[in-house]
Amino acid sequence: MKRIAVAAAAFAVALGTSLASAGSAHAEKVRIGYWSSGVSLGFGAVLESGKFMEKEGLEVEYVKFPDVNAPTKAMAAGGIDFAIGAAAGGSLSVAADGLPMSIMLATQVAELDFVVPEDSPIKSIQDLKGKKIGTSPAGSATAAITAAILEKNYGMKAGDYTSVPGNDPRLAQFLAQKDIDAAALRTVTQALVKDMKLRKLASFRDEWKKITKQDAPPVLGVGLVRNEWLKANPQGAAKVVAGMRKAYEFGKADKAAVAKALMAAANMSEEDAKNYAALWDGIYTVSMEPSDVASLKTEFEVFKSVGAVKGTLPESALVTAPYEASKSMK
Repeated sequence: MKRIAVAAAAFAVALGTSLASAGSAHAEKVRIGYWSSGVSLGFGAVLESGKFMEKEGLEVEYVKFPDVNAPTKAMAAGGIDFAIGAAAGGSLSVAADGLPMSIMLATQVAELDFVVPEDSPIKSIQDLKGKKIGTSPAGSATAAITAAILEKNYGMKAGDYTSVPGNDPRLAQFLAQKDIDAAALRTVTQALVKDMKLRKLASFRDEWKKITKQDAPPVLGVGLVRNEWLKANPQGAAKVVAGMRKAYEFGKADKAAVAKALMAAANMSEEDAKNYAALWDGIYTVSMEPSDVASLKTEFEVFKSVGAVKGTLPESALVTAPYEASKSMK
């Protein structure tokens, strides 16, 4: 009897090892891309350092890009499967164009302000007519939202001002050198260049509310997924959302860990990393509730009205199944 018990125990161990190996062999593989600057940097750093995707049983490859529009382009070429913070403007555009990609999350909120140097003679948004305004490159949500605000709220068409593209650090440098008159800067960037004397003219949140007559802030970044991968890995997509949600909640609860991740990933000073981490709750979201879907549809129509996107946004471009399925994952 003893030999039988020992043999049974050995078989159980072997079977458990075999099943674990099989489970590992069938783990869904996903290539996740993000812009290694701007707002995407913080979430990407926490996601990677905390291994949130791996904890959901996913086999992950992270791909970082130097340009805000690059993740969307890489997905169109089949280079990645999911982008954690693809530019909302570009994502809505490719969805309307019928490219095989879908939006399955709202991930970044447009926490930006129109700012000028403290000693600037510009006192209000109306004074920006004929001036040089720094903003993110064409195709980004920031550029589209800027155009919408200036046209809808102040009657300024594209030819009434000069748009100067660049990433946030570059735009801050342009402001300091007086190469531009004003800029649309993220609150994160303002926190990192606090030695610059800047004056806020208006916030994107307040100006967007004037356009939409709704409280929801404009969506800056989205979770964009490749349709072929989504169709082949519906459970994997839900795991991606679960990992995103857990990373978001972790960041809300542990700002010191966020700062530590930023210091390691971006070689930030401790002070800058803490300033960035403090803004976590206001700049990120991981959601695809009906209100988020409605907000994205409104955003598309506003962008279309100022020529930032064209065509019609199909209902199928906004998918909620992975988000809903993730709610049951602990």
